Amino acid sequence: MAKLIEASLLVNPVFHSDSNPYSDNNMKLSRFISFNSKKQPPPTLLLLRLHSSTTSCFADSTPPSPSPPPHPPGDLDLVLDSAPDRSRDRRRAVRLAWEKLVRWSKFWRSKAKTDVLERTKKIVVLGGGSFGTAMAAHVADRKAQLEVNMLVRDPQICHSINENHYNCKYFPEHKLPGNVIATTDAKSALLGADYCFHAVPVQFSSSFLEGIADYVDPSLPFISLSKGLELNTLRMMSQIIPRALKNPRQPFISLSGPSFALELMNKLPTAMVVASKDKKLANAAQQLLASSHLRISTSSDVTGVEITGALKNVLAIAAGIVEGMNLGNNCMAALVAQGCSEIRWLATKKQKSRGPSWIWGEA
Repeated sequence: MAKLIEASLLVNPVFHSDSNPYSDNNMKLSRFISFNSKKQPPPTLLLLRLHSSTTSCFADSTPPSPSPPPHPPGDLDLVLDSAPDRSRDRRRAVRLAWEKLVRWSKFWRSKAKTDVLERTKKIVVLGGGSFGTAMAAHVADRKAQLEVNMLVRDPQICHSINENHYNCKYFPEHKLPGNVIATTDAKSALLGADYCFHAVPVQFSSSFLEGIADYVDPSLPFISLSKGLELNTLRMMSQIIPRALKNPRQPFISLSGPSFALELMNKLPTAMVVASKDKKLANAAQQLLASSHLRISTSSDVTGVEITGALKNVLAIAAGIVEGMNLGNNCMAALVAQGCSEIRWLATKKQKSRGPSWIWGEA
């Protein structure tokens, strides 16, 4: 491009060799051509520079002084001055594209969240303990028209929830939403439910589920809130629920993570994870539970989430011992670091080899 411009400009009599070689216009042109031969600007910028140079040459009839200025302003300075402008334009374009992407993402996430909440009419929570009550209150707050049934075994707790909207045993000072209903009848609680939150302790889950298996719909998704392994068999909840319900294809989701029921009731920031082999089911549970104070991540590693959810309780007990004995922050940091390393080591071994069957509940 520079060679073509140079050839076309030499035809012009203003730039003939008889003219003053040290004229300001010719020096501008020579600097412009030498600069653009190394790094060519866009065609539009090139034509603008050409137009400005030729205009100044025809307008100037008297040749300037033969001695050029030490650093005359020219097209090189103009091109260099325009570099920050182009950089700002690029940054602005990137920022606008990113804002459009964020708006698009928020739109589809809100649309999906609305769809899940609109489709969900009834939820049942199995168990009237602290964490089951906290999750029932959390889900009930998500939608006022949502019917949340709690299946409890204690008639006193059932009466307290229905009459006073308090769980007199676990949360006597926290009022529950009005759409939380307690019952001792498994059949009425499970009838027409869209999701089932299992909050019964692991050690009693098998016998409890076997007693209500006749009322459970085969397609009802179970969201397990229970953490731990069964003592005698070392089975996980993903193994206990299908076996107790006599349905190996029962939809299953594991909800785990560091969370205290009291802080969840107080709406303090909490992060948890839902794991399911069915990605759509995990995403539906995420959209159902996620809120401004509860962050929900998804995973397909059900075994990993359940095992780490059980092992982190060991670290929690040890951390309580360190705190009670006033062993200091150094000891607490060492405990957490070493504990996380051991859990990571176990997860790595699990990926390479399934290991002894007793670890994974296959005995």
